Formats: sequence, C-alpha cells, structure tokens
Amino acid sequence: MNHSAFGRNTRRIVLTSIAGLAVGVAPLVSATAQEAPAAPSAPKNVIVLISDGAGYNQFDAARLYETGQSYQQVTVDPATGAVTHSDANPSEVYDSYPVQVGLSHYSANGRADYVTESAWSDFGWVGSGATDSAAAATALGTGVKTNNGVIGFDPQGNRLLTVGEQAQAAGKKVGLVTDVPFNHATPAGFIAHNGNRNDYHGLATEMIDSGADVIIGGGHPNYTDANRSRSSHFGSGSWISQNDFTRLVGGQTPFTFIDSKNQFEQVANGQNVPEKLFGLARVAETFQYNRPGLANKDVAPYSDPANTDVPSLPTAAKAALNVLETDEDGFFLMVEAGAVDWAGHANQTTRLVEEQVSFNDTVEAVNTWVEENSSWDETLVIVTADHETGYLAGPGAGPGTGWTPLTGDAGALPNVSWHSGGHTNAIVPFFAKGAGSEVLQDRAASWDLVRGAYLDNTDVGKTIFDLIGHAESASTAGYGLEATIPLTPAGQLSLALPGAGSTIAFEGDGSEQSAKLPEVLVNDSRNEAQAQGKGWTLSGSATSFVAGNRSFGADALSWLPRVLASQGGATAGGTATLEAPATLAESDRLSRVGTTTVDADLDLSVPADAEAGRYGSEITLTLFPKD
Repeated sequence: MNHSAFGRNTRRIVLTSIAGLAVGVAPLVSATAQEAPAAPSAPKNVIVLISDGAGYNQFDAARLYETGQSYQQVTVDPATGAVTHSDANPSEVYDSYPVQVGLSHYSANGRADYVTESAWSDFGWVGSGATDSAAAATALGTGVKTNNGVIGFDPQGNRLLTVGEQAQAAGKKVGLVTDVPFNHATPAGFIAHNGNRNDYHGLATEMIDSGADVIIGGGHPNYTDANRSRSSHFGSGSWISQNDFTRLVGGQTPFTFIDSKNQFEQVANGQNVPEKLFGLARVAETFQYNRPGLANKDVAPYSDPANTDVPSLPTAAKAALNVLETDEDGFFLMVEAGAVDWAGHANQTTRLVEEQVSFNDTVEAVNTWVEENSSWDETLVIVTADHETGYLAGPGAGPGTGWTPLTGDAGALPNVSWHSGGHTNAIVPFFAKGAGSEVLQDRAASWDLVRGAYLDNTDVGKTIFDLIGHAESASTAGYGLEATIPLTPAGQLSLALPGAGSTIAFEGDGSEQSAKLPEVLVNDSRNEAQAQGKGWTLSGSATSFVAGNRSFGADALSWLPRVLASQGGATAGGTATLEAPATLAESDRLSRVGTTTVDADLDLSVPADAEAGRYGSEITLTLFPKD
C-alpha cells in the first residue's frame, strides 16, 4: 500500500564476553518530551458543503468529465489485498485543502459499524446495512448516532441539540440550502426534530418556525419538475402544507419569500438582500435532476435542455452568504447537492456528473467568497458527503475482480459500473480548510486499509459544537464557566530497556555458555491513523565477537525469546542466531495496543578454534511498524 513509513526507534544492548565474564547494557535513551498543541482558532463562520450520496468515485466521475483526470482512484484485489493507487491529479479547489481524510457514516441500527478488513476483502460487504440520509444528517448535525429514518432524536427518543440551534444560541445566523426539497433529510438534520423523516409537512413547519435565517430549496406546490406552472398541489406526496405556503407567500413569517430565478440572482449579486430569506425554487422537487430527459442515461451531460427559471446551486449559495454575512457574530451554513443521491439510486451516470459538477461549482463559489469577503482565519469550510449511493465503481469491478478504477476523457461520460440501487457503507471523502480545521485532522484517528486516515460523521458534529462555543451567561448574578478537555494526545510506538545499567554474566566454562537478555518493554499508544494499518515488530541482531585482532561470528550467538506479559497480544519470535535480524516479538494491527514485556535466553556456542580472550559484541534492537 502507498503509505508513508514511520521512522525507526532503535535501542542498543552492548555485550562483552569472555568465558565466564560479564555482559554489560548500554544506558537507556530518554524520549523527547512533546510540546502541548496550540489551542485551535475558533471560526466566526462555519460552512458545510455536502454532496449527498457521493463517494470517492462520484467525486472522480465529475473530475474525469471536467478534466479527463482523476484524483482518488484505486485498484484493489480482494483475494490478495494488493492495492494500487492511480496517479492523483488535483483539479478541484478542495483538492488543495490541507485536511483530506475519509469519513465513516454508519447509523445506530443497520450494520452499525465500519470494519476496514471486511470492506476491502468482500466486495458485497458495504452494500448492506448502510445509513440513510436522516441518520447521517443527524450524526453530522448533532454529533450523535441515531436510527435510520430519524431526525434530531437519539435511538431512545431523546431530543438532541443541533449545531444550528447552538449557533443561534451563540448569536450566529443559520442558513440551510439544497437543490432538492428544502425539508429533505439532510437540511432538516441540522435544525429539526422528527421521528419520521417522511413527515415532510411537519418538518416544513418546524423549519419555517425554527428561527433559521435562510432556507432555500425545491418543493414548490405550484410547479412541476419541468419548471411548468400547475394547480397548487398540497395533497399526498406534497412537500409543504397549504397553511405554511400561505404563511410564507403572504408575509406571515419573518422571511422574505422569493421563487423566481431573477429574484435569486438579485440577492446573489447583492441586490435587495433581506434580513431573512426563504427561497422556494419553481420546481416540484429538484432544481434540474428531475427535468425531462431523465431516461437518457447514456447521453453526454447537458444534452437535455435545462429548466430556465430555476437558480443554480452556486447562485443559491451566494444568495445565502449575502444574507448571512450581515451578522457581526458570524453564521453557520449548510449547502447540499441533494440530487447526487437521486442519480445514484437510479444509476444515472449522465445526471450524476451534472449534479456533482454543480456541487464543485458551488464549492468554488464558496471558496471565492471566503477569500474575497472573509478569510481562512475566520471561516471554516468543510466539503464531504453523508454516505455513498449506487456503489459506483470502475469498469469490470465485482466480487471476482475486486475494485477497478474509473476511466474517461474530458467532455465524455466516464467509464463506470454500478452495483447497487441503494446506499452503501463505503467510506466517503472529507476535505476541510480554515479556522479550526486542524481539529478535524486530529479527530481522524481511525485507519482504512485503502483510503487511509478517517473520522466518523459524529466527529464533525462534535467539532462544530466545540468551535461554535457557548452563548454568554444569561445570569447577571454570576459567571459563566467553560472548560476544555483536550483530545487524546498523540500516541507513539516506543521501546524501553528498564534493565539498563545492570550486569549479567554468561554461565559456563566451556564452549556452551548462557545468559538472559534483560526485560524489554514495547509500548504502542498510537491511534489507528498514526499506526497506518500496521502492527509492530521488535527484532535484533548482533555484531561479530571481537578481542583485538581475534574474532568469531555472531552466528555463535542465539536467543529464545519469551513474551512475559502483553496487553496487545504480542507473540514471541522463535529460536534464531543473531548474525542477521531475528524477531524478538511482534504484534498485528488489531491487537497491538498496550505494553508488552519481553526477554530472551541467550546461548553462546564458542567455536572450537576461538582463542582465549575478552570478546566484545553488540546486540541492536530495532522496533518498527510492520504491515
């Protein structure tokens, strides 16, 4: 696998020997103390961009269409575990972000776990037991796992605080933008609470009355997905009740209501910017995905005419930013490319590319806003997905062949294969830049055998809570308190020789002499990401025995290692001579953590032609990560 190697941690044991004389041990080398990490900078603004249903291959499908190059393609043979990473060619603005890890997203029910060995040894493993968008959005928006279909409650039914609510309490504005219905699971998960994600009228009411400052999406009762006017639809399958729609249009809510493309573009251009904005695009569900031509799965993207009186997702995001940036305390904004998921469910490659390109353009617009109107010192931008949909892979991928890379040329549909009509448990990409992004890097403490370091979706919600902070104390008769518990400090793989300075003696007057290697301690406190999917091996070898101009080889020295105690399930090496490196002890990646104590019996077979004398040799112990 293409992972960077850890440095080696080496200690030396010096042996001096003559028949019946002493064996000495070199002094222990002390570890260098690590400085405490600096406190992260708290962002004024937090912007989360979610490509719903986009795994690594959905991101790369758009890259291939736009540039003919990919960034995160792999070939994996499940039988051998062999992994080949294709050349990485950055093309999107987030490809330069300093935090680039993976994200796990399982729900509290279903499979309720992610196991990297299972995910990459069995092609079908990720295809079952996956999260839905409600549970995923709840995890991202509250830092707590819940069951599929549930928004804003934990599995026991307890109401959860959302990051949108905490942002409001801290005096920040809150915005939620999507190109699917405004009350779909992902935007709802950052502000709302409902035990049934399909209670869209209930979610609409709660979101309208939530105190949010911007809500933008589809779900217009007066338009079809072809952007054509129709009689108002408030019955079964509608997204908003007649009462709530009447309230919005009639000015009975705090929002300024807009629905035409021209109105969206005016706000995006800084004109007629209201204090609060509710934008309902003139489509029944999606901005562009459900427009006529959906059955055309093999045509080039944009072959079917676009809906004309509908804003783009980048325009909607810019409109939201113009409303939110007026708050001197900052804001929280979530922007979703929701129809990437719809394309994945339908295995619709053409519209998948269109929707992911729209997402890329939206990230570009947000990135430009940060650099022109804010700064990376005061704004955090997160780019990720809530889960993968459709099990998108390269041509010829499957249970027998494993995972193959996507290929393609600029301007053409990429070469792909689909393996599901639902969600999968596959790791998805995660990018971040700006104030506080280092916390997200530090939370990426797990390790995937193919994708590398990853964090869980609950880590995102927890981090946003921490970075937003708390409202000022409401009491005038006392003081607010705040305490910070730091993340677990960086672990290490270390070797210690507590017997340093002691003297041991070979016993025996003839050609066969024996001694005991002092106890050696290995401590592994690395998290999974620091270990990079590797256990450890402690090996040793000896130099020749030398007395002036007399010598004999280290093949005369052998050891029989023993593991005296191990929290990590380490095993001892076998009997071996020490003219070449031999294993003293080792542990695999799954049972490596903790302290292991090892010693060994030493046997010296003095060659028959060795002259009398005081011979010196050295055993060097080397501790290193191993695959």
